[in-house]
Amino acid sequence: MAKLKRDLGKLSGYATIIGILIGAGIFRVTGEAGAVAGSAVPIAYLLFTPIVISTALAYSVFTSTPLGMRPGGAYIHISRTFGNYYLGFIAMWMKLLAFIGAISFMSTSLGEYMTFFIPGTDPRLWATITMVFFYGVNLFGIRHYGHIQTAMLVVLIFSILVLVIPGLFAVDLSYYDPMLPKGFSGLLKAMPMLFFSYAGFETLAQVAGETKNPTKTLPMIFVKGVLASVFIFFFMAFVAFGVLPADTLAQSQSAMADASAVYLPPWGSSIVAMGAMSAFLTSINGSILVPSRMLFVFSEDRLLPHFLAAVHPKWRTPHVSLIISGVICTGLVWSKSAYFLMSIGLIGIFIIYIIQGLALIAMPTINKPLYESAGFKPPVWVLYLLGGITVISMGFFMAQIIADVFLWTLGGVTLGTLVYFLGRSAGKKEGFDYDARMEADYHLLEE
Repeated sequence: MAKLKRDLGKLSGYATIIGILIGAGIFRVTGEAGAVAGSAVPIAYLLFTPIVISTALAYSVFTSTPLGMRPGGAYIHISRTFGNYYLGFIAMWMKLLAFIGAISFMSTSLGEYMTFFIPGTDPRLWATITMVFFYGVNLFGIRHYGHIQTAMLVVLIFSILVLVIPGLFAVDLSYYDPMLPKGFSGLLKAMPMLFFSYAGFETLAQVAGETKNPTKTLPMIFVKGVLASVFIFFFMAFVAFGVLPADTLAQSQSAMADASAVYLPPWGSSIVAMGAMSAFLTSINGSILVPSRMLFVFSEDRLLPHFLAAVHPKWRTPHVSLIISGVICTGLVWSKSAYFLMSIGLIGIFIIYIIQGLALIAMPTINKPLYESAGFKPPVWVLYLLGGITVISMGFFMAQIIADVFLWTLGGVTLGTLVYFLGRSAGKKEGFDYDARMEADYHLLEE
């Protein structure tokens, strides 16, 4: 049977994590947050630093273990730490819903953006063309994905430099007086919204099974990639809120482009617009990796039908899972149902980070061989600190928005639970030994 091919190099890894982070979120959400936090938005981005670094380090620990050689990311980490398939499945099921919704939403947003250049066209048509192209790239090999992701990131970074460097000289510091115009409460209220910019960095863990030497390269890529993104977010927001009033940015549909128009000539604003386009494209391309690899690893563990784990003999990609996830995302675009999933998107991300944080705290006690096998193995008290920061902060953010999407979340969990038990029942009828599968991974850690 064909296996996934390890064709994703270190540069492509950085392009994946940075390309997803510096994506549609920073260009769409930053201005909107100005209505809640005012010109304190750059400070809010900085406050995320210890939170996202703690969460990234949790992934660094897990990817440095033998489990880091496997696709599946947090699903593998959680299920093997606790020895519980359901806990890992339901957490990643919520993330699966979030990413399917996000891909459809970002593709539609890109389609709407394209109508500015070609008026009168249906945004859904551009969204479909975009997804067909990128799903095709991913289908024909992870190496092609990496090359295109890297090229688009170069365009994105260049546009950010054009935006930020001249912008620093145009900043009017009076816009930052006072520093907290909406108070500390406004700052905290804006953070769940701004977290959308940081969501998705863990995507890289989903393709550990296709990355060269993942247990060595991925731990540092997580930390360095997230750190680089934090600084980029801060400087982009600092320039934007330093050249335009927060109220103006809050009403803008293209905050960064409007900010750059203050101090850049038309050609400079065009480059920033190209950067915004690249941000959408890198986010879509990177996000497409996630649903297919999740379907693949669920199928490997016989929680979904076995055919989803099929690997193309020539391209060495999970072609069946890619095609199915592509059809679902396209259907959501044309039925305008992406918002249904986007409404629970952040909740799904918060849930996966919370359970990942709990797994990090529990690992030295619940699964000591896993902890001992880690190449990056901080002291136990450090794991408690990192996991505690992750759990408390993500729990706080989730509490801020859970009331608005509680029923959607409950429905998602209920559906995921039903799918899990149906899948496991079918697996048992096929004779799949779930205990032996879990035990095999446990013995792998002891070797």
